[in-house]
Amino acid sequence: MLGISTYKPKFHTTAESFKSEFELTLSELIGKRIERFWIMWDTKENEWLTDGPIVLDIEEKRFEFTAYQLDEFSLTINSFELTDKLDWYGMGNEMPLIWKENGNSDLTKNLNKVIIGINILTYNFLSESVETGEKYETGDMLTGIEFVLEKESESDNENFFTIFNNLDQNGIEKTEINHENQIKRIKITGYNIA
Repeated sequence: MLGISTYKPKFHTTAESFKSEFELTLSELIGKRIERFWIMWDTKENEWLTDGPIVLDIEEKRFEFTAYQLDEFSLTINSFELTDKLDWYGMGNEMPLIWKENGNSDLTKNLNKVIIGINILTYNFLSESVETGEKYETGDMLTGIEFVLEKESESDNENFFTIFNNLDQNGIEKTEINHENQIKRIKITGYNIA
């Protein structure tokens, strides 16, 4: 899937199911550092293929994130090899792909900073009916994950590494995402054993 023959993302549509499966795993990343990351790169167009997974290297594990459709988000860990041949749905040489290490220069400054918090992000889409003009909400849909990093100074507001659903493709951002109060954060606080 998504250009990787062995990739089997496990999509979640709610923050609750995502948190239930990954809270312990994610809480163990607090205090650690994102050492490097990979994005899928189209060498013919010399650009990021935003539909492909984003891979973070943390403590010798690869965390593979991908957004799909408008409300699906996946995390897998070490589920494929970065050396595997990439082929976007049989396009072969028409769309030659590689993994580009640290392929977004805006985010390279945030590598090797201590992770001080992790939030699951939801987004409440506000829409308007074409026929009636009536406004309605979709409710809080799982949209991504936000790594809060140690600041370089008090005025540093670029201390994030966020991966999110950017309307059926992946987005990444170095600042806190806010969109007219439609984003909610669910904090990963650690795993409580009863």
